[in-house]
Amino acid sequence: MNKEMILRYMHCFQKADDSLNKQIDRCIEEVRQIAQFKAVHQAFTLSHDPLTIKELDLACDSTDLACYFQDISSCIVIACTLGISIDRRIKYYEHIDMAKAVVFDAVSSRYLEECCDEYEKKHVNSKTMRFAPGYGDIPLTLNKTLSNALRTYQTIGVSLTSAGLFTPMKSMLGIIGAKGNAKKSCMSCMRQSSCVFRKEGIRCYEND
Repeated sequence: MNKEMILRYMHCFQKADDSLNKQIDRCIEEVRQIAQFKAVHQAFTLSHDPLTIKELDLACDSTDLACYFQDISSCIVIACTLGISIDRRIKYYEHIDMAKAVVFDAVSSRYLEECCDEYEKKHVNSKTMRFAPGYGDIPLTLNKTLSNALRTYQTIGVSLTSAGLFTPMKSMLGIIGAKGNAKKSCMSCMRQSSCVFRKEGIRCYEND
């Protein structure tokens, strides 16, 4: 697991000392033991002006997505989770050891990203980065519509709160451009100009 990214999730931009390194290693082992990664995905057709997911008759009110998907004819929606055990362990540590809870939370977030990346490599011919509702100007309300379309509660046990947040907490949903002329890179990311990771010389993707 990428420790540098784990530190960034903790907003720690310095090298970890031995004590923190050991804490991260223990949390990595624990997360791997109790996480129950599950994922589901589905392909949809896109039309443009405005950007619309045709099968759902869903207009995506997002300038960012319209820009990044302008040469894309279809998309894949992925939803995934680490399961409820991770949430319970985070809450447990928040009561007995807040410092460990912070590390465990960051490790869990990174593990979810890496598991989803591996799933994407195996099952999706992706042309763009994975964009999640709530990032940039992508409406958070898309979570509900797309989760219903994927039947996430029935397939992977993920539901949404009234505020549009996922339960279990370590779950996410992403939209990926699948067919068309596009290239997945940092330069195609909506956060490229303000990314704190890039400023520190770290990137989510190797190619520009």
